[in-house]
Amino acid sequence: MASPTGPAVTPPAPARLWGLLASEANIAVVFRRGPSRWTRLYLWNTKTDTITPGSWFAGRLYEWMSDLSPDGKHMVYVARNESKRRVQAAAEAFDGATMWAWTALCRPPWVRALGLWNASDGWSGGGVFTDNHSFTRNHSAATLRAEIEPAGFDIQGIPGSERLDVVLTALKRTGWHVTQWPDRWRGGGAAKPVVVRKRTLEAQFISTRKWKTYVKYVSHDAGHALLLDGASWADFDQQRRLVFAKEGKLFAVQGAEVQMLADLNLDQPKRRRTPS
Repeated sequence: MASPTGPAVTPPAPARLWGLLASEANIAVVFRRGPSRWTRLYLWNTKTDTITPGSWFAGRLYEWMSDLSPDGKHMVYVARNESKRRVQAAAEAFDGATMWAWTALCRPPWVRALGLWNASDGWSGGGVFTDNHSFTRNHSAATLRAEIEPAGFDIQGIPGSERLDVVLTALKRTGWHVTQWPDRWRGGGAAKPVVVRKRTLEAQFISTRKWKTYVKYVSHDAGHALLLDGASWADFDQQRRLVFAKEGKLFAVQGAEVQMLADLNLDQPKRRRTPS
């Protein structure tokens, strides 16, 4: 129904946020998704709470298939953009290769590829760091060849893993441990979730019958339980604070005080044209 001053305007959906914490530095990378075909990266100093905006990406960056090096200086990410212009540009740059998804090594918060591998076979993509200059990639044998070879990195392949294996390996490095992994979780619609825990925080990776997976956070600290209702991401940072993202906003909890660090809903891509 139109209002007296004109048609009703539907507010944009809140951005969805996810964070990757470095295990040996006061650094995190925040993924911001929204509008749905746009993603932006931010570099977050968790000691000073300085948040530096980085690249906008016209397409999807898959945070669950990405990983941050222990020192926070490099990131492996998976990207997808099926626009005809993007696919044509890749073919011209890489000897006719058909590339609509790829794994890349970058220096966050910038997506510029220091290393690049085609992940357009339908299931390849992602990787995890074993140290600051070594990582393994989840790629089939057919996609192990680098389109851009990164200098100074030792790289191995680990074909056969899934995106949940990547995110769980990354979480283990920063203090999480698996407390439940049902035998029949894979395949969708499992009765029980995969559960990981860090101190009083529990993350439940829930598989639906439509092959979708989402995460639900539960706090075993009564004072934090309501805070995490609807959170898209939560963790304990390097300062041992509870940090979480909810409705496009980033928060930190220190004692009884809850501080909003940033409202990333206010940050929108300058080019609102939908990628073709």
